Amino acid sequence: MEDFNPQKVSTVSKAATSLCMWVKAMDTYAKVARNIEPKKERLRGAEASLKAAEDKLAQKQAELKEVQDRVAALLRQYEESKAKSEKLQRDMEDARVKLDRAQKLVAGLGNEAVRWEKSATELEEAMSNLIGNIILSAGMIAYLGPFTASYRQSILQRWGGKCTEWGLKVDPNYTLEKTLADPAEVREWNIKGLPADQLSIENGIFVTRGRRWPLMIDPQGQANKWIKNTGKTQNIQVIRLSEPNFLRSLENGIRMGNPVLLENVEEILDPAIEPVLQKQTFKKGGQVLLRLGDTDVPYSPNFRFYITTKMANPHYLPEVCIKVTIINFTVTQKGLEDQLLIEVVNHERPDLEEKRNDLVVSISNDKATLANLEQEILRLIAEAGDNILESETLINTLDESKKTSETVGERMKVAEVTAKEINDARESYRSVALRGSLLYFVIADLALIDPMYQYSLDYFVGLFNQRLAKSQKSDVIEGRLSILLTDITTKFYENICRGLFERHKLLYSFLNAVSIFRKNERIQPIEWMFFLRGVEAGRDASRPGSNEGEAPPEWVDSTLWQKLKVLEETVGGSFGGLSASVSANSADWQAYRDNDNLHKIPMPDGFSDKLTPFQQLLLVKSFREENLLFAVRNFVAAELGKEFVEPPPFDLLGAYQDSKNISPIIFVLSPGADPIGYLLKLAKENGPGEERLHILSLGQGQGVKAERLIELARQEGDWVCLQNCHLAASWMPSFERIQEQQNEDDIDPNYRLWLTSMPTPTFPVPVLQSGIKITNEPPKGLKANLTRSFLDISENVYESCIKGREFKKLLFALAFFHAVILERRKFGPIGWNIPYEWMNSDFEVSLQQLNMYLTEQPGVPYQTLNYIVSEVNYGGRVTDDKDVRLINAILARYFCADIMDDGYQLAESDIYHAPPEGNLESVRNYVHTLPMDEEPDVFGLHMNANITCQEKEARDFLDVVISVQPRIPAGGSGKTTDEIVYELAESIEARIPAPFDRSKAHPATFVQNKGGEGEGEDAKEDPGASLSVFFSQELDRFDKLIRVVKKSLADLQKAIKGLVVMSAELETMYNSFLFQKVPTIWLNAAYPCLKPLASWVNDFIERLEFLQGWLVGGPPLSFWLPSFFFPQGFMTGTLQRHARKTRIPIDTLTFRTEVSTLKAADITEAPERGVNIHGLFLQGAGWDVAGRKLCESAKGQLFVPMPVIWIDPVDIDKLDNKKDYRCPLYKTSTRAGTLSTTGHSTNFVLFFDLHTDKESDHWIRRGVALLCQLDD
Repeated sequence: MEDFNPQKVSTVSKAATSLCMWVKAMDTYAKVARNIEPKKERLRGAEASLKAAEDKLAQKQAELKEVQDRVAALLRQYEESKAKSEKLQRDMEDARVKLDRAQKLVAGLGNEAVRWEKSATELEEAMSNLIGNIILSAGMIAYLGPFTASYRQSILQRWGGKCTEWGLKVDPNYTLEKTLADPAEVREWNIKGLPADQLSIENGIFVTRGRRWPLMIDPQGQANKWIKNTGKTQNIQVIRLSEPNFLRSLENGIRMGNPVLLENVEEILDPAIEPVLQKQTFKKGGQVLLRLGDTDVPYSPNFRFYITTKMANPHYLPEVCIKVTIINFTVTQKGLEDQLLIEVVNHERPDLEEKRNDLVVSISNDKATLANLEQEILRLIAEAGDNILESETLINTLDESKKTSETVGERMKVAEVTAKEINDARESYRSVALRGSLLYFVIADLALIDPMYQYSLDYFVGLFNQRLAKSQKSDVIEGRLSILLTDITTKFYENICRGLFERHKLLYSFLNAVSIFRKNERIQPIEWMFFLRGVEAGRDASRPGSNEGEAPPEWVDSTLWQKLKVLEETVGGSFGGLSASVSANSADWQAYRDNDNLHKIPMPDGFSDKLTPFQQLLLVKSFREENLLFAVRNFVAAELGKEFVEPPPFDLLGAYQDSKNISPIIFVLSPGADPIGYLLKLAKENGPGEERLHILSLGQGQGVKAERLIELARQEGDWVCLQNCHLAASWMPSFERIQEQQNEDDIDPNYRLWLTSMPTPTFPVPVLQSGIKITNEPPKGLKANLTRSFLDISENVYESCIKGREFKKLLFALAFFHAVILERRKFGPIGWNIPYEWMNSDFEVSLQQLNMYLTEQPGVPYQTLNYIVSEVNYGGRVTDDKDVRLINAILARYFCADIMDDGYQLAESDIYHAPPEGNLESVRNYVHTLPMDEEPDVFGLHMNANITCQEKEARDFLDVVISVQPRIPAGGSGKTTDEIVYELAESIEARIPAPFDRSKAHPATFVQNKGGEGEGEDAKEDPGASLSVFFSQELDRFDKLIRVVKKSLADLQKAIKGLVVMSAELETMYNSFLFQKVPTIWLNAAYPCLKPLASWVNDFIERLEFLQGWLVGGPPLSFWLPSFFFPQGFMTGTLQRHARKTRIPIDTLTFRTEVSTLKAADITEAPERGVNIHGLFLQGAGWDVAGRKLCESAKGQLFVPMPVIWIDPVDIDKLDNKKDYRCPLYKTSTRAGTLSTTGHSTNFVLFFDLHTDKESDHWIRRGVALLCQLDD
């Protein structure tokens, strides 16, 4: 069977293969069928059993379903019952919650209701005041920006009164801050640098709320700093008009919406920014544009524009004012006091200031939280609608609000107590802050005296903080306060003094003392006004001076008596009974007046005990004004301390040690000063060495070189000295930018920049304010000048001449001459008509020429030396011909043969002579023995010249003090400045007569020529016609002046009333009236005159009365020469009259003068020839009336009234006046004037020949002159 398979069969037959396969399959089937059948049988049995089981299962399942249906019904019933139970439970809980919420809501809203009710009342009140408050706010923003805090408050009160008058309610406690400012925003401003005083906060509101761009008057730079800090996060652009690309930066700011700060503008703004100021925007293509130059710039709504100026008192034209909001950020005394108080407390009690700041923040945050909760409550109530109890958030918020409110309430109570404690503690330091504030404003006023006296507020605050840190400590607060007050006053004096000229150091001390004592009322306002205005403080220019009432003692002149009466009646107080005391104790008071040291001696009748130190100063000023500076020095020393009248010596090392690499050291020069030697020594001993000190003298084209030097020195740590900055005005703006752009971190710490400059307004103010200033002046006094001259001469030069004795004698004479002509300047016009700036180089050139001429000439060429030295070397600077003859007269006394005599005196005293021949050291020793304070005779002047010098110094001192005073009313008058000036103008106007009425002229007044020149012998010509022409011209000049005076007075009164604009000219006139000065507008139209206002008006009216007398009564017997506008014209007319009368050419005539013994009232007839004149005063000499000649002045007599003088025209060739002194006549005591075409000063009238027993050179050196008028 093994072979019976399909595979094998297929190899034999395909058909057999299929048969084989079928047989195999059938065999397999048979086998399977035999096995499956039993199984099928069993299957059938099993299926029958299954069916029986299934039937049984179906029965059981039917039974189970019945049970399940019954259970499901029970479950449904249970769930329904459970749901009902839960619903009832929820309803109960909801009701309980709502009840609880309702209780909380009622309680919470009840608490809020109290606050809301209060708020509602406040809001209702605020709403009723809203219109009035907003009107005031709008008015303040629109109009009050330029004004000071006090003036703003004054205007605000007037506006508030008008609102009430018109029925507009205004908050009685209205403030701009409360109306328009957000406290959080204000605090943010303060953090960014805005001072916290009321004025500054108002200014901040003006800046942020105004519709026009702000222009901020910001001399201290506080607004500039605030704007820069505020704009830092907004990418602020800072530009200047002086920058070439400022318009590009402005355009970018407009386009990008960045703020732009235009800083340091002047009074004239660039027209290019006009569209920005006026916001001249327009729409084009749906875009807002602004045309800037030739470009249409997309205008961002976020753009902001700010302008600042450092000018303290700019004058902007009306067309500028209407385009911007001008805001005065000038720091106020109270504002600075508050700022300094913070500095003091921060240093002395930092815990207090920190606690105060934390308290402010805490209260601010609490208030903000309450406000936010209130807003949230209102929002939730509004959104809750009818289901208010459903809002759990509302209930929680109310609850939180209640808790917060209670917490805040407690905090506020604690804060109130704490704030009081803090303020009380802070206030204990206010005296230090007040002192600092007073000192700062005195320092700030110094810039009005000299443009170089500039100090920034940052510099001041830095020095203030330095003193807080370095001053002596004390655990006792009273002791600490005393230490601080003394320290800051003293150290500020020392620091500022080194940058002041000598003539201003006592002034600075005095202003400090006065500022302190006026604040604490130890100096009363009326006392201060008397100091400034003297007798004018008690009377005005509207009335002529008089001495009504009791007669004064004979020795008391009218001016002194008026002063005493004003002290007694106007100043009052301790001065009561002064005039009676002077009359009753006449001898004692006369002795007091005559004492040259009256400022040191007790006052008669116990007045030293009655008067305060300042009142004693007033009395000294009244009796002997020339002693004023001595008295001021005593006052300052007594009240502040001796150190305040003994300025610290020149300390270059100290200034260097106080400096930093970014702060320049500035030498403020005076003529003849050269600090380079001191600087070279400092560089060698304390600096980088002379080789690393780079000195460059500035001038044209040196700017680029200076910039390279500065850049290199900053990197290397060298020193740079730029000399003569006043000669590089065009480069100064570039230099200012270089200084402002410097970064301390990029500069070597050893680098220093030294600058030298004469006082000049072109010097950059920021550089001045940030720098350390040192004054360098040549020595003062004859001894100091001689010392300097012989220190500068080397032994080789001194021994260099072959004619040793002659050279040394003449060299000393030359040095003495150099010192004398320099020191004569301090005596004013009696010393020199013009104060010339002779230099040490003049001396050096003269020394060299002296050596040369003595070496080359066989003898001593005195005449040549006199000419070379006086006419060429020194005289080359002299422009006044009277000064030329003076310098010749001075040198002639020294360069003469007598100088070789060892006993020859160089002055009237026997102290000064040329020392015997010796070495250089012996000459220096001799100079060292000379007195420190020389008498006037050394300079060829009379002893009275000291009085003249002291009076000049006193007047200059007072003028400077007045120049720094603000506009203030007369103390104690109870009137406003407007009332004072208006009444004064009104009363003066009433005194001024109408222009001259020529129809009332006397027949002899205006004489007309009846013929003409060249008509032969028969021509009928009246010689008096020339004086008539002169008189007519004088009347024209006075008529013009009368019209100017009357019109300006009328305009000033209208301006005060507000009827016309108060122009700059009228404002100047207003200020002049306050200080009894003659307005500039009058001086420009008038004759030269130095009198104060009251005296000027009286003098003016006297002139008019004299001319009126001439007009209606004919030519007078004696002419009051000083009454004329142009006295030279009168003299020419007199010559012309004589020339016409005698037929002599006028150019061959001159005047012969004869001084009579008569007064004008004693003249009974006019001279046949020439004219009589009167009204002149002699200065520098006395007049012997009986002998009719010059004599020495009496002690204390500065001016001598001259008798009537006859002026006689004579032929020049017949005039014999060689023995007379040719005395110049000047219109005013200044003597100097403009050089005219005649070669004389316009102040000069003519020479008068005065008889004398002494040589003319004596009186020339005395400075003797005639004056048309005095200064009082």
